[in-house]
Amino acid sequence: MIVTLKIIHFLALAVGIGGGVANAVIGARTRKADPAARPVLSGIQATIGKLSLASLILLWVSGVALTYLHYSGWANLPSSFWLKIIFVVILTGLSVRLNMLSAKARRTQQPPPARSLALLGQMATASSVLIVVFAALAFTVV
Repeated sequence: MIVTLKIIHFLALAVGIGGGVANAVIGARTRKADPAARPVLSGIQATIGKLSLASLILLWVSGVALTYLHYSGWANLPSSFWLKIIFVVILTGLSVRLNMLSAKARRTQQPPPARSLALLGQMATASSVLIVVFAALAFTVV
């Protein structure tokens, strides 16, 4: 069971980070794209955003399960784990906000503010990197 949860956790991590990178690339191309192509590219970004949010939910579920099954709960985890969790919470908030902007754009038929998307995306990328760094520190036996 632990191995299965770790596989799910790592695959969800790959989807989430890959989705963030893909959306950054598409976002940069969207600003320079022909106006007729922008709605299609924005739709692709919205789909990737939903997949990334789903992967984040899987990360939470598998991570909590691993914490209890593999580490017997939260009490014995190092401080680097808690730093990781802080950035996971930040990333979760950023992901929810990005998805809310996307949903509003679909409702109003107006593109979300490009500057907001870029800033939130950069913050999400930085959070993702810090999550991986602190996870490596938390779960590396030296």
